[in-house]
Amino acid sequence: MGKRALIVGLITLALTATSVFIFGKSYARDIYTYDCETVEQRPSQITQFCADGGASVYDITWESWGYNGATGRGIYTEKLCEPNCAEGESAEVPVDVYLSSVEVIDGRKILRNLSVNTRDGELMANGDTYVNWDVAEFAIAMSKN
Repeated sequence: MGKRALIVGLITLALTATSVFIFGKSYARDIYTYDCETVEQRPSQITQFCADGGASVYDITWESWGYNGATGRGIYTEKLCEPNCAEGESAEVPVDVYLSSVEVIDGRKILRNLSVNTRDGELMANGDTYVNWDVAEFAIAMSKN
């Protein structure tokens, strides 16, 4: 029995290793996203307009994080730019946060599409209840310069 169990164990280990090699098993620790140019796991903030910080989600708490996406909650803030962006105040609203669409960028698995939805249908300063953006776009553009 001992020899048979050892053989079955070795076969199981070999099959598992082969499937990981072929199918690319991913763990939460292997999944990243961007905040501007910075690669992060479970960031507490994600900025939409990296040049001036004009819009972002902050105080993010992640409820799930993995290859199939990530979900969390945070606060969306957007500069109002009245009378101008330097002097204007910001508007904030509580939101649900969703990251999706894993893509390999520079050898890392990156969740690249961010969807931000207000809770209870509350409107953002722009009049919408949601906003979406590609969190990798800025980092990719900057890496080409």
